[in-house]
Amino acid sequence: MSGYSFQPWFPDGIKNFIAASGSKYVALIDNESVLKFPIVSPHDDAASYSAAIQNYWRQTRDVALKGLEVEKQILEAIGNHERVICLKGMHKDGLLLENMPNGSVETYLQLHPETSFDQRMKWALQAAEGITFIHSKNAIHCDITVGNLLLDDALNLKISDFEGMILSPNGTVQLDGGARTNSLSSMPRDDLDHCDQKTDIFALGTAIYVIITGHWPFPDLDLVEQEEEVQRRFKSREFPTTKASHGDNIIRKCWTGEYMSMIEVVGDLQRVVYS
Repeated sequence: MSGYSFQPWFPDGIKNFIAASGSKYVALIDNESVLKFPIVSPHDDAASYSAAIQNYWRQTRDVALKGLEVEKQILEAIGNHERVICLKGMHKDGLLLENMPNGSVETYLQLHPETSFDQRMKWALQAAEGITFIHSKNAIHCDITVGNLLLDDALNLKISDFEGMILSPNGTVQLDGGARTNSLSSMPRDDLDHCDQKTDIFALGTAIYVIITGHWPFPDLDLVEQEEEVQRRFKSREFPTTKASHGDNIIRKCWTGEYMSMIEVVGDLQRVVYS
């Protein structure tokens, strides 16, 4: 095994692994709960590896632990909502979260490309409702993507992965978990570390685009190697279209900054869903 790879480890109570992302695993506890925990075990012995590898393991675990603590604080601060994943409690190795058996919207659409337009727009509305609630609690998600929009057993959507920001009433940052979107969801701006309600709205525009089309914008570009070109196209308003007129208009308004708040986005989506 390479010192820069990790073997799965098994905290008490887990049944099977559901996902691995960044520095954390997600594993099933029971039908109602999952455990989110560091990818590096507290008992991993890196003594046989170089100092650089030992440091890498330690830093990876520290990043995961910080992220889990931030997620706990944000979920406790904003409270429960039908469009936000539920924090069910603590485990000695991580967070106990609500199980979302149908996985992410992104994965579901890959498995079910026949999903109707009406269902897709319902998810877009549910995502917007969740973000509206988050913003009402002086929080910024900072990483709205289809991979963080999860589906329960009834195919209702809830937002997950809370490592963003909590703001004070005057707008100063009280807590920042460091989460940021990828370039396809990132509003062009001078300081890419700056996040606010409008950057979340921009990211929702990309999420709605993926929900409607089943693929990411600019499939001709490499997300990593051509990040500057992605940002140039967004700045120049060279937007891709979905060929769904109502959806295109909402996405465009998210991307151009025309929406002043999530309440406006919800209103437009309600007119599409309930028309």
